[in-house]
Formats: sequence, structure tokens, C-alpha cells
Amino acid sequence: MSENPDEGELSTALDKCVALLTEAASFAETLEMERANLDPNEYAVMELFTQRSEWTATQLVEELSLDPSHISRLVANLVDRRLLRRRRSRTDRRVVHLALTEHGSQMIDEARNRISAYQHRLLEDVGSKELGGFFSTAQKVFQKYTEIKASSDQ
Repeated sequence: MSENPDEGELSTALDKCVALLTEAASFAETLEMERANLDPNEYAVMELFTQRSEWTATQLVEELSLDPSHISRLVANLVDRRLLRRRRSRTDRRVVHLALTEHGSQMIDEARNRISAYQHRLLEDVGSKELGGFFSTAQKVFQKYTEIKASSDQ
């Protein structure tokens, strides 16, 4: 890239950088999905249980923006595989709470630990100054994105 890059060069460089980072960052998660024989939506459901111990199918629909029938099939599959369990609400028998089983909890914890170790390996040769500069740049780009998005929504 030249000393004073034009907009096209910057745009291309940003696209390439984002693509490379996405590939590197998602590699371990893809491996873990394959290891657990989960598709991306099933894995996303399992990941949500690391944020909160119980969810309803309706909450999963809202969080993942998937249609209710798709969530229903995902949940049924994860229950059949003994990764999730169902429990009826004591106050409203129509409401079904979902939670990880011990097997499901162990599987997602192990996956997250392996992903974290992989991410640490990715950054082991990156100094704190370099990382700080990277985060600062990413924050500026995201701030500009937020401004552009807000003005386009009006």
C-alpha cells in the first residue's frame, strides 16, 4: 500500500483485514462445533447457557432471531442428545424452562476452554502496545460505524 492510500485501497485493506481476522478467530469455534457434532445454531443455543442458566424457547427465539419452529427442532435435538433438559414452570405449566444437563455443561465448558487457549495462542507473539493500538483502531472504526448507522436509521 502506498504512503497516502486512496479510499479504494483503504476499503480493500479493511475488507482483507476483517476477513483474515474472522477466519483466524472462528477457526477454533468451527473445530469445536465439529467435535461436538453441532451446527452453528445449535452451538449458539449452547453458548447462551453460559450467560444464563435457564431460558425458555421464546427467549431463545428473541435472542437468536430464529423462527419458533426452528428453535423447537433445535431444542428437541439437543434434548434428545441429552445436552439440554426441559422443566415445566411451577407457576405456569404452559411455560417450559430449558437448562444444560451435566453432559451439556461439561461439553460447552470444555469447548470454551479450548477456544480460549487457541485465542491465547493467536496473541502470544503480539505485544501489549501492538494490541492496544489494534483495539484503539477497532474502537474508532466501530464508533464511526455506530455514527453512520444511527444517521442512516433516521
